[in-house]
Amino acid sequence: MKRPLFLAMAVILAFAAAVLPIAASMRVAEEEVARREVAQLQMFANAAVARMEMVMADATGALHEMEGLPDAPCSDGNLASLRRITFTFHHLRDTGRYAGNYRLCSALLGDVFRRHMTLPEPDWRDTHGFEYWFDLDNPFGAPGPSMLVGRHGHYVSVDPKSFVDIVELDGRHIGAVNTATGVFIATTTGSDVAQMAREYQRNANGADELDNPGSSVRRSPRIPFAAVALAPPTGLLATWPMLVGSFVVAGLAIGVLLAALVFRAMSRRLTMEGALRNAVRRRRLEVHYQPIVALEDGRCVGAEALLRWKRDGQPVPPDLLITLAEQTGLMPQITDHVLDRAIAELGPLLRARPGFYVSINVCADDVSSPRFLDVLTARLQGTGIAPRQIRIEITERSFLHAETALEVIQAFRDAGHPIYIDDFGTGYSSLSYLQVFKVDVLKIDKSFIDTIGREAASSTVAPHIIAMAEALGFEVVAEGIEHEDQARFLHERGAQFGQGWLYSRALPADGLQAYLASRRAPER
Repeated sequence: MKRPLFLAMAVILAFAAAVLPIAASMRVAEEEVARREVAQLQMFANAAVARMEMVMADATGALHEMEGLPDAPCSDGNLASLRRITFTFHHLRDTGRYAGNYRLCSALLGDVFRRHMTLPEPDWRDTHGFEYWFDLDNPFGAPGPSMLVGRHGHYVSVDPKSFVDIVELDGRHIGAVNTATGVFIATTTGSDVAQMAREYQRNANGADELDNPGSSVRRSPRIPFAAVALAPPTGLLATWPMLVGSFVVAGLAIGVLLAALVFRAMSRRLTMEGALRNAVRRRRLEVHYQPIVALEDGRCVGAEALLRWKRDGQPVPPDLLITLAEQTGLMPQITDHVLDRAIAELGPLLRARPGFYVSINVCADDVSSPRFLDVLTARLQGTGIAPRQIRIEITERSFLHAETALEVIQAFRDAGHPIYIDDFGTGYSSLSYLQVFKVDVLKIDKSFIDTIGREAASSTVAPHIIAMAEALGFEVVAEGIEHEDQARFLHERGAQFGQGWLYSRALPADGLQAYLASRRAPER
């Protein structure tokens, strides 16, 4: 990316980092207002549901008691019992008897059989035999409807308003709806019944209440009724100014800090990323080779190809280099570059010593597709280098995409390239992976080698890895060996190979040639 464009992007990102937290804070404030209103409405609706359950508990309790009365229907004794029950259950208006479409008698009206007080067909019958009339005229011309619940010739009358008789000082409205029929049997004064019906239908269709914080629907798990609560139009605005003020101040502080951090990071990345891209493009990255030796006799059997980069004459730490390469998407190009350098610099050595090999680190992306295998196969054609002399090192992160990695790893092995698991024990591997993925060598991470001979909890990890590798038929390379006692310890426990500063640091190609000349050559 060109420097002016990158600088422009840095400025834009810094501006965004300053502005976005403020915008986000306003959004968070809005969501917090909505969340609080939804919580309040839910509490209100839950209270209404509890109220409905109390009313219906009185109604059904009275009916059960009426069904057990011993006196003849509508006799003086029966009417006396009905009056007692009416006063016992205080949510009731009246209790009585009915047959077919006629009322026979009630605690309030007495014997009304000869007055031919008819009943319409019930609005709903449930599976327990209860019949419901949601909107009946009151006797004596009293204003407002009554709701009747009946069974087995007994009925109770309740005031529908008792379902929504809740003290509410903030202007919220409540409605009681029968869930079987969708009929609203009562609403608080001033309620918008049409809106309540819409919100109830939205809820029935699975809508999230946070999508409309001005309403809440709560269904009773015990009775066939639900409460629909509506906030007044001004309810959502009541706490808005205070919340916006507090959130915007916090957002402004965060925005200023983020803007400074983004600008600083982008400025540093500008020079580092640009320099790396330039080095890759101009093929100025170096490759050094760290010898791998047989622990049994010290023979150098191979070398690991390691990337090196000097920026302004100063070496860049390998971990930082690899991280930057992964973040910028340069790893595939860099891996190809390492392969090309290894073939060019060590080709004569590999042809002269068929038992010698070079291992190349491959990123997780190149284990998720056959790209690098295709490149490797093409590069080796006509070189006289055997596939087994180019070995592939993968990290345990490659197992994250197990299915694809399994196919690609097997394809490498089918092509003759042994597979090494690098830094084993520090990532995602498990016995199940090792049983499924066919690999050849485990490389024990340096962190476990460092603890050998120390009183550390991880000092026993290396022997366990060696034993596990032996059981699974893998060879072992121990990384980071710095002392003779470490090498002896590992060899005694079955590790075959090692690398580290005890033998040599990573060397340029000519340094590796000199190193090999000074040691016993591997068998051909």
